This record gives sequence, structure tokens and C-alpha cells, in this order.
Amino acid sequence: MGLKGSLAELPLADLIEMISLGGKTGRLTLFDEEGAAAGELAFRDGRLVGAVCGELGAEKAFYALLALKEGAFDFDPAAADLDDESCNLPTESLLMEGMRRLDELGRLRCELPAPARVRLLGGEAQDELEARVLGYLGPGARLLGDIVEGLLVGGDADEYDALKTLQRLAARGVVRVETPQGVAEADHGDPSEAPQPELER
Repeated sequence: MGLKGSLAELPLADLIEMISLGGKTGRLTLFDEEGAAAGELAFRDGRLVGAVCGELGAEKAFYALLALKEGAFDFDPAAADLDDESCNLPTESLLMEGMRRLDELGRLRCELPAPARVRLLGGEAQDELEARVLGYLGPGARLLGDIVEGLLVGGDADEYDALKTLQRLAARGVVRVETPQGVAEADHGDPSEAPQPELER
């Protein structure tokens, strides 16, 4: 028997926990608040065996979908033929890590808002993501939101990874983040109330 409902009434984290504890098998399709398909999660015996959200890899896709607060879901246990078992991960540990990332992401969005400009000061990259950020930066400055969008292409990084990379570069003095005054004042509010990336990017 399938299950349909609203994410506003049954948060996704609670729904995933129900599926996990119940040892359910099936496919969970998620829709955004406008009714468009946002992604899918596939389960076998309560374990996550597949996740789809844009170009993101399975684990990153799971974290991205966990951020959905509004919209709808449709769990279909008849979709047991999961032909793309892209992962086999313990759902409980994924949920714990996903919630931790969401909390930190709220703080990162306040510290590094999309309208801010990023200026290269000088220095070297210490990993591939840092190299990609520095590759976007030339003379002058670029909008932080544009840099984040560029890093999302390819599916090997999500918004959390992009902002953490920019935070590291700023801490080492490789780049300077210049936040417009009005944005900086607004960002002293509750990090959990920060706009979602699709609204602010």
C-alpha cells in the first residue's frame, strides 16, 4: 500500500525514519511546492539504495532533498524493481549527517550571502574545489552566488561544499568576501530562516 501526503504535515526526515524503521522497500518521489518533481529516493529493506536530485551524486542528492520543507511525497512500494542501486548506505547515519549539514548550511548562508562579491587576493588552491573557485576568479570580483552555481555543475559538489570551500579560502586570505551593507545587516537574523538556494541564487 502506497503513501501520499504533504511534507508540511509529515517532514521528510520523519518520513524517511518511518521507512527505515519499518524496513520498507519502494521508491519515494518528492515534489516541490509548485508540484514539480524534485527528486527520488529508493529504499530496499529500509536502507537507502538510490537517490536522484539533478546532477548530484547519490549521497549529495539525499542531502539536497532533505532540505525540502514544502511540497508533497508519494511512496510506491510496488516500485520494488530498483534498477539503479547507486548506493547502499545506512539511513540513520545519513539522516544525522544531513541534519548537521542543514544546520551548518543556515549559518554559512548568513556568513556568505549570495549577493556578496568575492575578490581574489592571491594564493594557491589546496584541493580541486578550491582550484575551481580560483578558476572562476580573475581581475575584479564576482558574485558569490554565481561562483556557487558554477561549482554545482557536474554534480560532484553541492551548496554546502561550495560555501565551505569559499569559507576556507577566505580564512586563509586567498579571497576576500565583500558583503553589501544592507545584506550584512539583514543576515544577523535567525540562520534557519535564510532563503533556500533556489530563491536566493
